[in-house]
Amino acid sequence: ENVASPPALLVVDGILGNMDWLELAVLWSDEIGASEMWYRFLNVGSPVLLSAGTDAMADFYRTMPLGVSRLYVQTDGESSMAAYMQAMKEGRSFVTTGPMVDFELGGVKPGDVVSREGSAEFKIDLASAVSVETVEVIVNGLVVWSDSGLDEAGSRTYEGSVELPAAGWVAVRARGGETIWPAADSYSFAHTSPVWIDSVGSVDAEAFRRSAEELMPLVDAAEAKVRVSYGAVATPRILSEFEAARARLVARLPRP
Repeated sequence: ENVASPPALLVVDGILGNMDWLELAVLWSDEIGASEMWYRFLNVGSPVLLSAGTDAMADFYRTMPLGVSRLYVQTDGESSMAAYMQAMKEGRSFVTTGPMVDFELGGVKPGDVVSREGSAEFKIDLASAVSVETVEVIVNGLVVWSDSGLDEAGSRTYEGSVELPAAGWVAVRARGGETIWPAADSYSFAHTSPVWIDSVGSVDAEAFRRSAEELMPLVDAAEAKVRVSYGAVATPRILSEFEAARARLVARLPRP
């Protein structure tokens, strides 16, 4: 794997909470790969918001149709830009390249907080104009429940329960399946924003350790990329960001 492939400052910005949101659904990149990076940011206590974008260029022959990748937010009935932006900032949203997904956990929805450890019941409503291979419940970056999706256009409701840790987050992902028009991605994809456990940005110790250990080599690789790119040009401000990211991870890792 080429760990230096992400944009140089993406990793440190995510660790330090210096970004407002991350585009999970963009047809120029892979949604599963972007999701895995996002999970690690969430796990180290950076509640980075979801976003999506078509990134279409009308004068480019290989561009995708407008609106292929979208972010949907729940505004509780008020239809205005201000209500949309507020709901987006609160994480009451999901991104998609086609499938529509509604998620409820313990009586609350994405952007809200579930305040109990232990078993919690969930409900997922899935609807799609194209097939969806798998529906998954993700807890702190790990799949804890999954079921088959849709073989063709249609809808389905799922109900079940999951065991919640003392902290962290829970979200739903729908992915895979053959896509046909009007979808234009290589596979179907939808992902909800998280329901947080206990409080927004809460951190599970084991998830933090796992993600910090995976992010540290990416910080090193990104710093090496910057040093090579700038050569003899001094970049103290940029390099200080890498040191700050390392310090934030190390400060919360268990002592040997």
